[in-house]
Amino acid sequence: MRHTLFALPLLLLGITAASTSRADEYHLGQGLLIGDFLLSGYANLVAEAPQGGIAKASIDDFSLFVSGRVNRWVNPFLETEISSLTLAQQGDGPRANGHFILERFYNDTSLSESDTLRVGKMLAPVGDWNLVHAAPLVPTVTRPLTTFLGFSEYTNGLSWLHETPSGEGPNSQLYWQPSNEWHERPSSITHRHYRDVWGAHISWPHGFTDKIGASFQHGQLLETGETYNVYGINVRRSFGKLLMESEATTSNWSGTAPRMHDHETGIYMLADYAATPRWHGILEWEHFQSHLVDQASRNTLLGVAYKPESTLVWKLEYVHQMDVSADIQSGWFASLSTLF
Repeated sequence: MRHTLFALPLLLLGITAASTSRADEYHLGQGLLIGDFLLSGYANLVAEAPQGGIAKASIDDFSLFVSGRVNRWVNPFLETEISSLTLAQQGDGPRANGHFILERFYNDTSLSESDTLRVGKMLAPVGDWNLVHAAPLVPTVTRPLTTFLGFSEYTNGLSWLHETPSGEGPNSQLYWQPSNEWHERPSSITHRHYRDVWGAHISWPHGFTDKIGASFQHGQLLETGETYNVYGINVRRSFGKLLMESEATTSNWSGTAPRMHDHETGIYMLADYAATPRWHGILEWEHFQSHLVDQASRNTLLGVAYKPESTLVWKLEYVHQMDVSADIQSGWFASLSTLF
């Protein structure tokens, strides 16, 4: 399996090299334009030293995007990913050999200047982090539970997107998944899988970075058969050098499966202070109560990010988990991520 994973990026590099003679000039982070298609992606190398856990270094993500702008009817997008590949590890225990994941594949059809019909597998528009979760574009190494654990991160089927030409919003998206998730991620990466998912998201942008949004999603958890309704809000607001962002979700769960709570709630708040254009200080707090366990996860994070280039980010952070969580542990975490 590992040889297969390493062969994929080598094959892609070979295709890129063979196409360079008819491609536009390449710049890091801007992708490679070949005719009507753009080849791009990102890589994320992570080192972690959790308290009471195993220190290791791994390729958390190596993602390749292929997007096309052919005509009004044909505009495909494909994202493939190599995930959780251990490079070095403390001790002689079992190592993660990585997974090849078909993350997204869909086609956009332009219905009008404002409206698009999307068909395929896509990211579910719940909050803001889930839509921009590529490592170089998010502020921390550790992803808050609120941004992914309480809902389906993906949806496959049909989606209608409306975006105002002026860019002032509101922008909206409706989606419907009438089946199981296509090409489900393995249980070693996620222990929740969903079916019969549908929902909506509306967002009001303000300026280049600021926005406020609201989300709704309904679905069924495959592992237990429970159905759920999740409601969420997301806010991002800048004050000079200080950027504040937050997401909050609440959901109700029903069905005969045993559970600790009928409701699930989560909220995180994050402050990102740009001391200089390259150096950023990060402070984050989160509270997440799963409906499947009795005790909530309450964690704080203090970190620093260094951006020598707009496409390259170094991050170092310390996380303190005040309760018990299998998803977020206390300890040191660092990463090097880049767009290409």
